Amino acid sequence: MKSLSFISIVTAVSFLANTITAQQQHDTSPFNWPDDKQNIISPYAKSGKMEQIGRTGVAAMHAVLLNENSILVIDKAEWNEAQFDSGQSAFSVEYDLKTNTYRPLKLETNTFCSAGGFLSNGTFISTGGGEKRGRNWKAEPGWQSIRHFTPCTDQSCLWEEYKTGKMTENRWYPTVEQLPEGDIFIIGGSTKGAAVNRDEINVPSYEFWPPRPEGEVHFPFLIETMPYNLYPFVFALPDGNLFIFANRDSIIYDYNNQKIVKKLPKIPGNPRSYPLTGGAIMLPLDPKNNYNVEILICGGSERMKNNAVADDTCGRINLGDENPQWEMETFVHKRLMPDGLIMADGNLLWVNGCQRGWAGYNGRNHDPTFDPLIYTPTAPAGRRWTQNLANTDIARMYHSVALTLPDGRVWIAGSNNVDPPDINAEYPTEFRVEYFSPPYLFKTATRPLVSHVPRVVTYGQSFDVLINLEGLATSATDASKIRVGLLRTGFSTHSMHMSQRYVFLEHEVSEDLQTLKITAPPHAAIFPPGAGIMYVLFDGVPSMGTEIFVEKQISDLKI
Repeated sequence: MKSLSFISIVTAVSFLANTITAQQQHDTSPFNWPDDKQNIISPYAKSGKMEQIGRTGVAAMHAVLLNENSILVIDKAEWNEAQFDSGQSAFSVEYDLKTNTYRPLKLETNTFCSAGGFLSNGTFISTGGGEKRGRNWKAEPGWQSIRHFTPCTDQSCLWEEYKTGKMTENRWYPTVEQLPEGDIFIIGGSTKGAAVNRDEINVPSYEFWPPRPEGEVHFPFLIETMPYNLYPFVFALPDGNLFIFANRDSIIYDYNNQKIVKKLPKIPGNPRSYPLTGGAIMLPLDPKNNYNVEILICGGSERMKNNAVADDTCGRINLGDENPQWEMETFVHKRLMPDGLIMADGNLLWVNGCQRGWAGYNGRNHDPTFDPLIYTPTAPAGRRWTQNLANTDIARMYHSVALTLPDGRVWIAGSNNVDPPDINAEYPTEFRVEYFSPPYLFKTATRPLVSHVPRVVTYGQSFDVLINLEGLATSATDASKIRVGLLRTGFSTHSMHMSQRYVFLEHEVSEDLQTLKITAPPHAAIFPPGAGIMYVLFDGVPSMGTEIFVEKQISDLKI
């Protein structure tokens, strides 16, 4: 194959430059290397690196990756650093990953404790919210609101709001999951704000956006799991059903025929749902095991008391078993309100949270957990956790977020457990952004380079991309070290990562190791329509990720 010229990885990620000096960056960055051969790649090859760069402008209660270059950040209606010329505080911004700056966005409804997900056409949908806020914040009620945000690359995109009456019920603390049909599933919540759900405000139902003919569907599971059923964990499964978890209970549910397919055993230990908040991840789907599903749920708290001890266990359940059971393992540290996310290599990162209390404002969170943990799903039990990683000194507790980025780093922001916001509190309202660079970014002197990735493909379609493995691969036998992963980072809020999923893709490698023939996911239940970040991995080292849309038809994408 003809040799190709590739853009240097230094140029491709030049936005990593920050307040450290150019020489320091040259010495320590995973993307910059001296010309002479190194025996030791980097001092961060085992610990990774944590850096504080940039500010969000608004308290990051909610965050979602819009494209390769920007993040949409949403708070409730309250005082924030970001303000309009009128002096009115913003409570949403678009955060630019290249410049680490933000652009305030106008919202007219209160987005407090809302949910979100993307339609197949690429439009982001925000659902629900909270009460009217008075003269200072000028926010109308968001209980039944639906908000559209269509991503763009020229900083011209704005919110479009349908203020009330669009959902059938008030929904505060609902969950959204993106569906194979290309719409979104909206479930649960309460009719108004509360420390914990109550019978008189519980919303035991689900609906869809855009609305389906069946309208609102009664869902008794959200009565049976009271009072710990706000922000239930929901995952779209490869068989077209949903995994739904609240409190300690979970079911497999057929939402098209409105019936329970299977009731699963209770997870041992404490409740794991808000406000005794744990985190949940569907482990990466892999064609090598026929996309078998396993769910991991970690952390939580024992009770709604300020001195309650956080949970230090994880439960893992294999839905492919004939009789699925929860297998319990350590969470290493006691942890309430953890953020669990899938990294570029398919391993899991747990950050944020605290060791004592319960989810909520003003004295309910104590003893922040500063240490990230990596969980390797494919490792044997007892050997799955990686500790002693680069840590932080910023408390990230109630209302924190985290997202994996296309460049392989992790973006961490938020923490606002005081109301009203207070930058001088013991645990202050937090506007600083941190970037965690996992150890895989320091493992080798170079990383795979990828080009010619199509913007949109259809299910089952094969497509070619060009790769450059110079400095990594030495012979054709190294082809076995190549993997391709497709990540949807999801909507991050309250330890939830709604619609987060990772799928390994089937592929063939050319003899000269310069071309990959990749096959898109076989159908929409494996990866519901919309965007993902595609990484090419060599021995666990990821390329820069590239945004790619997977659709039923090319014309389904409207952005």
